[in-house]
Amino acid sequence: MYPIKVTIQVLLFCILGSYAIAQTLKGTVKSTTGENVAFATITLLNSPKGTVADKNGSYQLTLTRRKYEVSVSAVGYATQIQQVTMTDKNTELNFSLNPSTQDLGEVVVTADKTEQNLLTIPIAVSSLSAKKVEDARIWELANLTAIVPNYLYSELGVAFQQIQSIRGVQVFSENPAVATYIDDVNALDIIGGGFQMADIERVEVLRGPQGTLFGRNAMGGVVNIITKKPTNRTNGFAELSLGNLGLQRYNAGFKTPIVKDKLFFGINGVYSKRNGFLKNDTTGLGKTDKNIQGARVGDEESLYGNAYLRWFPSSKFSATLNVKAQMDKSDATGFMLSVGNEKLAFANPDKIYLTRIGTHQRNIVNTSLNLKYYGSGYTLTSVSATQAIGMAYKDVDFPGYYHTFREKEIGEMLPPQKVFTQEFRINSNAVDSKLSYSAGVFYFNQTGYEPTTNLAYELAPGMYAAFRNKTVNNGLAVFGQIGYKITPSLELTAGLRYDNENRKAIFNGFGDAVFTNNVLTFVRPDSTVTGKYTAVSPKVAINYIINSKSSIYVSYTRGFRAGGVNSQRLPKGISQTFQPEFSDNFEAGLKATGMENKLRVGLTAFLINWKDLQFYNLVAPFTYARENLGDVQTRGLEFDATMIPVKNLELDASLGLNSGKYQDFKLTRVDFATMAETKIDVTGKKLANAPNHTFYLAAQYGIPLAKTAKLSLRGEYRSVGQFYTDLQNTLKQPTYSLINTRINLQVGKLNAAFWVQNLANTRYLIYGSGDTSFGRSVRMASPRTLGITLNYGF
Repeated sequence: MYPIKVTIQVLLFCILGSYAIAQTLKGTVKSTTGENVAFATITLLNSPKGTVADKNGSYQLTLTRRKYEVSVSAVGYATQIQQVTMTDKNTELNFSLNPSTQDLGEVVVTADKTEQNLLTIPIAVSSLSAKKVEDARIWELANLTAIVPNYLYSELGVAFQQIQSIRGVQVFSENPAVATYIDDVNALDIIGGGFQMADIERVEVLRGPQGTLFGRNAMGGVVNIITKKPTNRTNGFAELSLGNLGLQRYNAGFKTPIVKDKLFFGINGVYSKRNGFLKNDTTGLGKTDKNIQGARVGDEESLYGNAYLRWFPSSKFSATLNVKAQMDKSDATGFMLSVGNEKLAFANPDKIYLTRIGTHQRNIVNTSLNLKYYGSGYTLTSVSATQAIGMAYKDVDFPGYYHTFREKEIGEMLPPQKVFTQEFRINSNAVDSKLSYSAGVFYFNQTGYEPTTNLAYELAPGMYAAFRNKTVNNGLAVFGQIGYKITPSLELTAGLRYDNENRKAIFNGFGDAVFTNNVLTFVRPDSTVTGKYTAVSPKVAINYIINSKSSIYVSYTRGFRAGGVNSQRLPKGISQTFQPEFSDNFEAGLKATGMENKLRVGLTAFLINWKDLQFYNLVAPFTYARENLGDVQTRGLEFDATMIPVKNLELDASLGLNSGKYQDFKLTRVDFATMAETKIDVTGKKLANAPNHTFYLAAQYGIPLAKTAKLSLRGEYRSVGQFYTDLQNTLKQPTYSLINTRINLQVGKLNAAFWVQNLANTRYLIYGSGDTSFGRSVRMASPRTLGITLNYGF
């Protein structure tokens, strides 16, 4: 009882102790023409305090004595940040906001796990606001391609079987190379991705390794998604989207204070359904079910929910409970399906060739509790999260027939993958201190049943070879980062992270288990293999603030992707484990605003040395396993800009240039024609899934029709340069371009948008084999899609 008593006493002290001597901050929010801005959102950066202005633009906050950064935002206006120092007197702080059609406003990001002005941090970040997410119709990660310089998205049939590539750093396995965070929760496994993008506050894409603060699997970068939180203002929305290919998408949300300034509730949900664009062709495939000739393949159905409960018992303490859940299913699945070669796919982009049409279902639930205590000059944070993922599929023609299996029946729902993560962190929050810091510990525990290694392979009707694989992983990391302002303009940042990870796999080999006539028989007991891995991830950066409108920086960062266990039986003397990958990133960047805040630009140059790539190799006669095979060096330039050249016209542009090659990289394979062992040297070949350029240009023009009515016209052009999907550089995706358009009519609180994605109906690969020595397989991207979206907010 004693520890519990002490914990309660400490918690009460934190809550009650915050009711120290406090004063009032009040003011008004007006437009530059003097009109009151109703219901503007007032946020104190790195503080739980915030409020919403009333209908007259007036606000009031009770604050303790210290310096704050106050951010004010409102629909139709540019965000503004001001500093204020609270003393023993009440303080007045007024805001005069420019229309967003004339001023880009200031951008707040959490790239360093604290809220900061984008201009002041030495990291290459692409930040997309809620408005840009809506205008660009970003419903999924695939829509980020080319908007973010040097970003490429690929997938094999479903959104949770994805490859994200940043600057060419990518992978396709259970451990991603680009970390995806949603509201502070990391999707450790690739199957944990694919959440619906709904009710988004902003999307931040950190380009380059982020190992020091974000840890494992962030060697390519981080996609950080932040959803909208409830505030003091009751609001909600309902949205309907309909389109071709049977598209239906229903999205709704509601947020309200339960107790003003203290307790808040928010919820939103999405139901979406869409038909696949592929038609099955069984011509020449032999005896098949006649009903599947011409049948549709690739149907998708998804149900998503996101609920918040936020509690602010005092000015120094906050607690946020969040639950996200999603179910994805299909009776005509595209999971793991592809076409045998790219010539056939480009000749018939809407066809697939299957002898069975399969099904799949994935269930995922994320629960997190975020606790924060705001002290004098520091913030303590605890983020606890659990994740449960269940997966089932049946009759997947790969070729051959595959079904999920563990012990009961083919196509069964696998035991859920369970993940627990815990992070404790302390960050400085003093606005005017020379010293800033972030330090903490991170722990994770993961028990998984990976769906592509827990399956039944059909040998004959009623007879299956059973593959089983259970993984038990855990890790502990300690990290710290310090920034020191040598002068008011020059800041030095240094960070270090140490990771210690343990992995265990319990699995069987081919023929070790059979499932016949609904009876599972073990020919040989399961094998158990363990591995232990450590990694050190340093960071050094120098940032120079030229003036209030521009800065330059140089940095070195290291990233790593976790090592692992080959979950297959290997001959004695052959290592069952493989080591982590590492990347060293050297970067220089410039950030600037100009033209009276009508222009914002970023320019970055980078060099990456990517070492010890994990890839399948011949390790024994006719036996392949993952090894650390070789290195890659890639270099490039990135440019992004936003501009308001004239009133009501906004331009967005980005350009990524990338040149990467394999170094000292040799594959060992079997020539199946001669049965001889062969060596394939890919040294000097271009890095796979790394376009030589990405280019994006968007123009949006608003036409005021009345005081409460506006018409917006938008056009987007995206170009993705030529790249190879395979190491051997034989499977090529030529340069392709996409044109997207959107027309939006806003009348009061109602929006009606007509949009077209891929207007020219360009056909290109969304996936291609990473290694063509085992054969060629590709998957075509969706054709032209168009639809209408109706949104009503209150």
